[in-house]
Amino acid sequence: LAQGVTKAPALLHTPPSRTREVIPTAFQHLTLDTNMPWVWKGSPKGFGKGWGKWGGKGYGGRGKSKPQALPEDFTVDSSKVYNGTVTTYYKFKGYGFITPDEAGTVPGDKVFAYWKNIKTEDRYPTLTKDMKVQFTLAIVEKQGVKTVQAESIAAPGGANISCQDEADQKKDFVGGQSMRYTGKLKFFLPKQGYGYITIDPGFQYDKEGVPAEIKAEADEMNCGGGNPAYAEDVQVEFGIWVTARGAFKAYNVTLPGGKTMPAVESLPTTGVQGMPATA
Repeated sequence: LAQGVTKAPALLHTPPSRTREVIPTAFQHLTLDTNMPWVWKGSPKGFGKGWGKWGGKGYGGRGKSKPQALPEDFTVDSSKVYNGTVTTYYKFKGYGFITPDEAGTVPGDKVFAYWKNIKTEDRYPTLTKDMKVQFTLAIVEKQGVKTVQAESIAAPGGANISCQDEADQKKDFVGGQSMRYTGKLKFFLPKQGYGYITIDPGFQYDKEGVPAEIKAEADEMNCGGGNPAYAEDVQVEFGIWVTARGAFKAYNVTLPGGKTMPAVESLPTTGVQGMPATA
């Protein structure tokens, strides 16, 4: 049965207490809390949940280490297109690895893949395990060390990577996939990978139990293929879907009028062995 939204207490969900901040340029015209940070400080013990957990098992996480250096005589043909298989990709960390089809293409037969180098029109750039891709190679210098990474990562034949359409088809939407609601993004924390939206009052729903505030996760922040920046008190529009466990979450969050959310230029890293510290 349809029901109206009841007004929730003012502080259902609040961001954790922070002390430092660097405001992304794209958000400087919006309302931001000067006590909130966007400064990567690193940690010798790993990095909690979401985007902060860069150093998972086998990938650093206990202090910084330089990426693995290439042999001095190693070269790449930057114009050559290679094919390979995604062996691992950490969606909310923004990186993974590709195994080239041709053994010996790169040292260790594993090349680093960074989210910024994925050709996609998805709301959130990602790859999936065992996905076939094509890519070029580039030698880059990180922390004074030359290493290799994949660039122009695309589907075989050069088409854009597309992962989200299939995932969207499995979602149970409130009011349908095209239904848009409005509200205020109370906050979004890039390192944690989530935020909360207060829904504007007055909406009626085709499902019971829609709360006054819903969670907005990183992969539903539409940054036009980028990663979402820190934000607070920003008017947004969005869809709503409900998980199999009955949790209501935001879908395809944009600025009013469908404009994309501002994105960060890069994600924080820990200098993982065998991968660039930044990309």
